[in-house]
Amino acid sequence: MPKLGIAIVGAGMIGAVHRRAALLAGAEVRGVAASSPQRAHEAAHSWNVPRAYRDIEDVIADPQVQVVHVCTPNHLHRAMAQAALEAGKHVICEKPLATTLDDAQALAALAASTGLVATVPFVYRYHPVVREARARIAHGELGPLHLIHGSYLQDWL
Repeated sequence: MPKLGIAIVGAGMIGAVHRRAALLAGAEVRGVAASSPQRAHEAAHSWNVPRAYRDIEDVIADPQVQVVHVCTPNHLHRAMAQAALEAGKHVICEKPLATTLDDAQALAALAASTGLVATVPFVYRYHPVVREARARIAHGELGPLHLIHGSYLQDWL
């Protein structure tokens, strides 16, 4: 089975987490778009991916991309997810799918009408700190656990 080609729109912390999750799932990251072409080039270089896209239009025009990960600020999710679905691409959109219920329902209806997959994931399980904690628990390094409480600082705050 051929690997799915994905593009990530958004090169911040959550975009990097999506990249790791996609690689662990066996996808091929074709490229990244960011807040500016320069930022996209920087991310493409540091992520070792072949393309730096100008914008969402550049992403959806790439025939090697079957799945678009939308990892941008919340107010951009609906328009980018809609553009990708209308271009025949599957969508993995970071939370929230949209900023209004009407927009979220419209995206769900669009995805259903096209037969494409559109989903909102929970990718923190692929974050390196979470993976390390899971490995330590699995190896019994922490003994029997009764409760885990965690918190973290987000780089965008």
